[in-house]
Amino acid sequence: MKGFGNNYSANKKSIEKKTRDLQKEKLISSALSLHSKGEIKGALKIYNFLIENKIYDPRILNNLGSIYSQLKQFDKAIFLFNESIKNFPNCPEAYPNLANVLLAKGRSEIAKNILNQAIELNPKYLRSYSILAGILVREGNLEKAAFFLKKSLEINPKDINALVNLGCVLKDSGNPKRAEIFLKDALQINPSYDFALTNLGAVLNELEKFDEGEQCLRKALSINPSSTMALNNLGNILSNKKKNKEAEFCYRKAIEIQSDFSLAYSNLGSLLSKQGNLLEAENYTEKAINYNPKFELAYVNLGSIKIDLDKLSEAEELFLSAIEINKNYSYAYRNLFRLYEKTNKLSKLKNKIESLKENKNIVNEIMMFKARISFREKDFITAKNLIDKVSDEWVENIDHSTNLLYWSFKAFIEEKVKNYDEAFKCFEKSQLNLKYEDFNPRIFLNYIHTYRKNLDNKAFLAQDKKTKKSKNSPVFLIGFPRSGTTLLDTILRSHPEIDVLEEKPLINSVEQIIKSKFKYSLDELHKLSLDDLDFLRNHYLEILQNNSDKKSAKKLIDKFPFQTVCLPLINLLFPDSKIIFTHRHPYDTVLSCFQQSFEPNNAMSNFRSIESASRIYDLTMSTWLDYQEKLKMDYVSSKYEDLIEDFDKHILKILDFLNVSWDENIKNYRSTAHERGKINTPSSSQVVQPLYKSSIEKWKKYEKYFKNSNQYLDKWISYFNY
Repeated sequence: MKGFGNNYSANKKSIEKKTRDLQKEKLISSALSLHSKGEIKGALKIYNFLIENKIYDPRILNNLGSIYSQLKQFDKAIFLFNESIKNFPNCPEAYPNLANVLLAKGRSEIAKNILNQAIELNPKYLRSYSILAGILVREGNLEKAAFFLKKSLEINPKDINALVNLGCVLKDSGNPKRAEIFLKDALQINPSYDFALTNLGAVLNELEKFDEGEQCLRKALSINPSSTMALNNLGNILSNKKKNKEAEFCYRKAIEIQSDFSLAYSNLGSLLSKQGNLLEAENYTEKAINYNPKFELAYVNLGSIKIDLDKLSEAEELFLSAIEINKNYSYAYRNLFRLYEKTNKLSKLKNKIESLKENKNIVNEIMMFKARISFREKDFITAKNLIDKVSDEWVENIDHSTNLLYWSFKAFIEEKVKNYDEAFKCFEKSQLNLKYEDFNPRIFLNYIHTYRKNLDNKAFLAQDKKTKKSKNSPVFLIGFPRSGTTLLDTILRSHPEIDVLEEKPLINSVEQIIKSKFKYSLDELHKLSLDDLDFLRNHYLEILQNNSDKKSAKKLIDKFPFQTVCLPLINLLFPDSKIIFTHRHPYDTVLSCFQQSFEPNNAMSNFRSIESASRIYDLTMSTWLDYQEKLKMDYVSSKYEDLIEDFDKHILKILDFLNVSWDENIKNYRSTAHERGKINTPSSSQVVQPLYKSSIEKWKKYEKYFKNSNQYLDKWISYFNY
């Protein structure tokens, strides 16, 4: 009887355990079902009941932890995931779940330890690899992130997410060719995976496979029309294909869908900036920063826009902010260094470089700008030694703008150490600005010919005689680029009664009105009525006054060398205006134009070789002769070499012509140059120096490169008495 009783008791306990297990499984199944249907409240109630009754199961702990994680009750989630790991250490799901919550709490180092522990316990559980790689990407450790993604693919070569993520990491590591391979492998598995198509489009954009990239992105958008990243990436490709309106539409569409999409704001700002719409560009780039205060590229882009808007102190602060976000952000350092050098803040540049000498990430930037400082201080041997230490690989792979700047710096250094052939090769490389692809030198040649046609029209010459004089006629400082206009500009603006507007497109704005409002070509100036001329004259004078910073000035000078070409219009509007025509030895002028890195436009695209610069010089001077003959102009010539030889005598001649008395502040022009901040010409570093003669007859060092240009220039040597 005793034995029978024991068997009965054992059987009873077994039945009770099975019943409890069945009830437990039923409750768990019910909770899981509710959870999968999104009925979180019901699932939560059952999960908590099970936990309160100490009924533990990894599914319960993980799912309940996930719910608390979604509800941002992170401490409860951490407790549950830790309980799962403690009670079920071989269950892999809890480890990455715990890591994700720790990341949300900003505890990335502990999260990484948890994930490494998970990989050690279960090397085949792929989720741990992907989360760990994501952490490393956010930390900027792309090499290690790629390592873990490759490990994941060794386990499962068909893991499409790992393939795409590795492609993205390789792209961000500067290896777009390898990135292309992995992204295309992902699309072999699923050709309709829009995330892979979106990232492949970005990679193909970097590889300049624009048509193929556009196809990928349009396919991604056909699958997911609301993909803001696909729209953004398509905008980038369309921008590179010069389809600016379509690119702008893509960026704006992305912003419409996602109002806080900082990347699209930044890219739209860059596009608008390239089109000259600086105020709107400024606005959108500021929004990019507002939505993402850690967006270092947007800070640099906004800084560049501020420079174009002459807001130099704001630009400096933006570059410094980008560096504060990322101490190794070389792009920000390059822009900051260039700002200091361009605005002649050499002491600031020196101090900043000295404070960064231990930063190994910007060693080439430091070397390049230290070389420039030595050049500016006339220590040419040191400059040469420093520029030669810059890595060839760095030069080849650096952003295009810095590459051009490097060759320009190096060219002038090589010239000073008398390596003229090497200098010439460097100058040629400094002219390889890709922006020139958007411009055509023939357009400017046609522009000159169009203006010149007015002289053959009797109606124009007759109208010229009828034009009324204005009491407020400005002075026009013209000539040819690199003929001493910036030096003369800086000297004259040092006079308290004179203000100079440097290369503001005032006459160009008048031209636009003639074309758009009056519907005339620039060779039809004779068709403008006296009322039309009054309107244009008043428009010009209004913007002239608005652009003048020295409101007490009695003489306003509009300085724009190539406005020599526009003299028929200038003379028609202001027949009594005074004109200062600058000139310099034709060979030195052409050489200097070739040596400068101008901002590309149709006119400047003629300066990319000695021969093309000589041709445009010849045409401009021939046009000037025609204007002298047929237009009644009140002008004085300013010969650069005379200014250098006898400063006082030459400047007094110019002041007498302007009916302005001598002022001793004229001789403080270097201080004026320092105070100006940004000077909108390549002469910014030269006008702060004492007058020097080294630029006179410099062309003789490069005489052999003029063999195809003598026919254009020799006649002008004779004409200008050189």
